Amino acid sequence: MGLFDFFKKKITETPEDVQRNELPRLNKNAYVLAALESRLVEMGYRVERHTQYLSIIVNNDLEIGVMVVENPDSHPSIMHLMVSASHAIYFPDGIIESIVGAGLSIEDQTNTALNNYITSTFVTIIDSFTDSHDPDLDFMAMINGEYMLFHPKLGDLLIQGEWSEQPQTELIFDLLKDKIPSRLSNNKINWLKVYISKRADGEIIGECLFNNVPWELGEKEIFNYAKSWEMPGEFKGMKQFILFRRCDAYDKVNNISS
Repeated sequence: MGLFDFFKKKITETPEDVQRNELPRLNKNAYVLAALESRLVEMGYRVERHTQYLSIIVNNDLEIGVMVVENPDSHPSIMHLMVSASHAIYFPDGIIESIVGAGLSIEDQTNTALNNYITSTFVTIIDSFTDSHDPDLDFMAMINGEYMLFHPKLGDLLIQGEWSEQPQTELIFDLLKDKIPSRLSNNKINWLKVYISKRADGEIIGECLFNNVPWELGEKEIFNYAKSWEMPGEFKGMKQFILFRRCDAYDKVNNISS
C-alpha cells in the first residue's frame, strides 16, 4: 500500500481501539490524528473529521492526513511521521512533510512530532491563505513571459545540535532567493522544504524539495553552505518550510483566478 493510499484509508477504528497500549499501525495513525485534532481545536481552529477517510478538515478548506512510518531499524524512542495537507484549489496533490518525534512513549513521540509540524509547516500553510506579507522579502519572477509578484512566507527555522549562535530565520531564503524565481510554477502557491545536517566527521545529509519534487540546484547550494559549518559538537542540522504566494493585487490587475 502506498503513501497516498494510507492517507485515504477508510475509518474502521473506534476511540476504544486507539486507547490500547499496544497500538497496531492503523491505530497509531488514528491516535496521532486525534492528537492533532485536539491541538488545533485548542488553538482556535474549526476542525471536522472526514466522513469517509482517516483525515481531518481544518477551517472547511485544508484536509490533513497522517501516517506513522514503521521501520524495524528505527530506535524505539523515535517516531517517523508523514503528514499530507491538501487544498482542493491551491495544492490538491498535497504538501507532504516528513517529521520525527522523540520520546519514551507514543504520547511523547506524538507531542514532539506535532510541535515540529504545527510551528514550522502548519501555521505557514494557514498564513498562505491570506495576502499578508513582508515587503522586504517580496520578489518578482518571470513566468510564461509575464512578471509576477510573490510573497514569501517563512516558517520557523528549526535547528538541531550545537550552534554557537542562533541562525537568522531568513538564512535559507537568502541562500536560495536568486535561484527560486526560475523554479516557480504558474500556480498561486508554491513551496520549498529544506533539511541539512552535518556530523563532526564531515558527513553531510540533506534534502531540498520544491513542490514535493527534488531540487538539485537548491540541494547543491545548501550542501556547499553546510561544508562551511564549524562543528563545536558531534552534530548540527536545520530544517525549514517556505511558501510562496502570488500577490492578490497582481491577480486582480491581470484577471487571474486562483
